[in-house]
Amino acid sequence: MRKTIVSFLFLSTLFGCTTDNTVIDNPKNESFSSKLYKPELIGDFNYKGPHYKGPPFELDLSLVQTSPVLTTLTATLSLDSGDYVVSPYTTQDYLGVFDLVLLDSTHLEFVGNLIEFPPPIDMFFSFEDLPIISYVGSTRLSRLLRISTVGDFEAYGEIFFVHEPSCLPYIVSFVITRKQGELSVTKTGTQMPNC
Repeated sequence: MRKTIVSFLFLSTLFGCTTDNTVIDNPKNESFSSKLYKPELIGDFNYKGPHYKGPPFELDLSLVQTSPVLTTLTATLSLDSGDYVVSPYTTQDYLGVFDLVLLDSTHLEFVGNLIEFPPPIDMFFSFEDLPIISYVGSTRLSRLLRISTVGDFEAYGEIFFVHEPSCLPYIVSFVITRKQGELSVTKTGTQMPNC
């Protein structure tokens, strides 16, 4: 009996670990993110099943230039009733908290902390002793950016978060562009990473 169980576990592990393992050829030793965030590879939301209604949130981006070298990037996240996203300022160590990053800091860099308005709320769950600081409803999340380039440029970035309670991760990609002195921000795609 013991021999049968051990054989079964060995075979299950052997077959379970060898199926659907894709090897990605990367001859130039590029990072995964350098492939993911090129504008030609960023597409629409990547799950479009028969009942697809789009992602379960809205996220709008805007820029307000406060001086020739400073601008504020604002993401307005709108969630349905009962949905939430965990704030990066929560005291627990969660992997899916809201994260706003620049993929290349050649032309822009963040100054200061993320500003949340209205402030996130404390949510209590039976699986946590401490409250989870989260966004509900509509929240504006802003970061001040310092511009370090004089001429025209494009700078790519992303917003990552896990939509709760569905527990689905999302990446919203964007590009900040300056052409002939005019700054703009454009969403380039919304994706669910394969985690």
